Amino acid sequence: MSEPDVTLTDYGLAIECAICAVLLGLTASNRKGLRIAGMCFFVSLGLGAVTGGTVHGFCPDRESPACALLWKLTLESVGLAAFSAWILGANTVASGRAGHWLALAAIPQIVIYCPLVFLVTQEFWVALTIYVPAALLLLAGFCRRGWEGHRFLLVGATGSVLSLLSSFLQFMRIGIDPVYFNHNALAHVVQAVALALIYRGIRVVIGPGFTSWPANRPGDVSPSRT
Repeated sequence: MSEPDVTLTDYGLAIECAICAVLLGLTASNRKGLRIAGMCFFVSLGLGAVTGGTVHGFCPDRESPACALLWKLTLESVGLAAFSAWILGANTVASGRAGHWLALAAIPQIVIYCPLVFLVTQEFWVALTIYVPAALLLLAGFCRRGWEGHRFLLVGATGSVLSLLSSFLQFMRIGIDPVYFNHNALAHVVQAVALALIYRGIRVVIGPGFTSWPANRPGDVSPSRT
């Protein structure tokens, strides 16, 4: 195993993502489309973690056809996770028709991204071009609904911030030790915490108690009927 710190933390992320996906699938929800999007988010990230960890641990020749294909699949998995996160964010930051149209904006992104990865470049930065906007939209959704009354969504917002921090650490190559715990391994640990918090936020969004608009708080006056 050439990079045990990166490989093992990647595989740990894959296990975490599998658990989160299963738990979301078992969650009662009246927003089944968003529940599927949440499950796809974790499944895609989990698959990307498995293929990425395999490349880092068992592909000394990154140019070999098998390793090159695995890396492309890793980047494509990140793109699918971003696609799912965008749909979740769109339907959290907006409701009704506005949320629907905002969610559709994910389609041209993934249509451009997929062939870009396979045909043009396999540098990691290209994954950030689709993941970071989706993470920011999900963060905006969590913050908006948290401000409106669903306070527990601020946990999900914290997770989104940590997820962006994880991407920053990878992009800037900030690690603890270049040999024993490099920037990828550190980013994976931060991402593990982020995903746990994002999972909690998604559970609130898809749960039966979530509404598009905040419930009346104590002291609020309900609008009178005419």
